[in-house]
Amino acid sequence: MKIAVVGPGSMGCLFAALLAEGGNDVLLVDYKPERAAMISASGITIEDGGRERTARVAASADSGSVSDRDGVIFMVKAGSTRAAAERLATAAAPGAWAMTMQNGLGNAELLAGLFGAERVLAGTTAQGANPVGIARIRRAGRGDTFVGEFSGQATPRAEQIAAMLSGAGIPAEVAPGGVSALLWKKAVINAGINPLTAVLRVRNGELLERPSALATMRAAAAEAAAAARSAGVDISEADAVELVETVARRTAANISSMHQDVAAGRPTEIDFICGAIAAQADKHSIPVPVNKTLLNLIKAMSEGGLQV
Repeated sequence: MKIAVVGPGSMGCLFAALLAEGGNDVLLVDYKPERAAMISASGITIEDGGRERTARVAASADSGSVSDRDGVIFMVKAGSTRAAAERLATAAAPGAWAMTMQNGLGNAELLAGLFGAERVLAGTTAQGANPVGIARIRRAGRGDTFVGEFSGQATPRAEQIAAMLSGAGIPAEVAPGGVSALLWKKAVINAGINPLTAVLRVRNGELLERPSALATMRAAAAEAAAAARSAGVDISEADAVELVETVARRTAANISSMHQDVAAGRPTEIDFICGAIAAQADKHSIPVPVNKTLLNLIKAMSEGGLQV
């Protein structure tokens, strides 16, 4: 399959490299021409289990380069989705699909508005990768990946994409229960792990080893599940806690994307995670004090220019 992966961050590089190794024709889309040229020349290097290998992946900063792609996978930060999608929606072939594999809520809806809902899918993944350098990453976790149509229907297209990912070493299934449930489950995971690892400056697995951190992670996930239920997605508190603990365990060595962003002084996705959860909860007068506290803490760290 001819695929464009949008975003040269850790996860974008991981997916681009693995899909290329799986026999797909992959184009990594960047917004920096110099970096795109460097990636095209040198490839993407993955450190995995003490060994490293390099996958050859073409990269481009030209939006027109996606015109021959069967599909476009968005892996940019949530705050950059609109700008990237506006660049690519008119350049992509009319029949090409667009799929978000990003953190946060609202990305699928944004893509649907620009590409058309019938062309949009959403996915979540518990795979993990940390940056080592430009187009050089360390694989830091393996976990479940799910994809689904924006419409919520089961389609051969979704099955084909899941099979493509699985064939590239990213075991994937079509999401049971529709895309809304898929995205809210991801929000539960993100809310429990990402901001807390950024505040405490720890890897994902350490949240399980510190009793107070574990209690906070569980509380954030439980609140997110309550917000999800108000949006019509049935996630019990017990299921939410089990889900977030399982992902933290499977990605124990991973440095979350929010931890990386805070450390580098970059904008975070907190508004699309705890912020979106709080907004949904407020509509129904559901108390989510832990998520609101995490939202404010991450914002305060960014406002102060704190680097960790």
